[in-house]
Amino acid sequence: MKTSVNPTSLTKTQQIQLLKDFIQSHPNEKEMRRALAVKLAMEGYVYRQISQILEVSVGFISKWKQAFESGGLAALRSSYQGGKGYLTQIERQAVIQWLVEQKTWDISDLEVYLIEQYDIVFQSRQSYYQLLKEARITWQKGEQTSPRQDPEAISKKTEKLPSY
Repeated sequence: MKTSVNPTSLTKTQQIQLLKDFIQSHPNEKEMRRALAVKLAMEGYVYRQISQILEVSVGFISKWKQAFESGGLAALRSSYQGGKGYLTQIERQAVIQWLVEQKTWDISDLEVYLIEQYDIVFQSRQSYYQLLKEARITWQKGEQTSPRQDPEAISKKTEKLPSY
């Protein structure tokens, strides 16, 4: 049966079968718990028993049963789609390119750049660290200059040590 079927037009046994099919389709844990609570309530279990079995509140059972009765299976599905990221992928690549081109690195410079260019302030410093990591820059060592800008520094690092 389709998820867009109005449950009020179905018999109680058809509604229960619709819920069984939904549960067997392996939805995520939250959706399954909602559907199971509604199914048990429709089968005549006492709300208190359901709440003990599923470890949910009585209000949870009532809320999702009403949602199912008015909106069908679609009402039991999770509607959260995730939050919008601060930077688009193109903007993120531009920031990483800007970081690579810098002669020196500092978190405060990155913060100022993001504010001026994209009007973005991250809530956590971890987001700035993540950008540095994606640019393959170590913020913990605090290199004063970028070895990518200095070919001599690169050759010194790659030079083999004499064997004794």
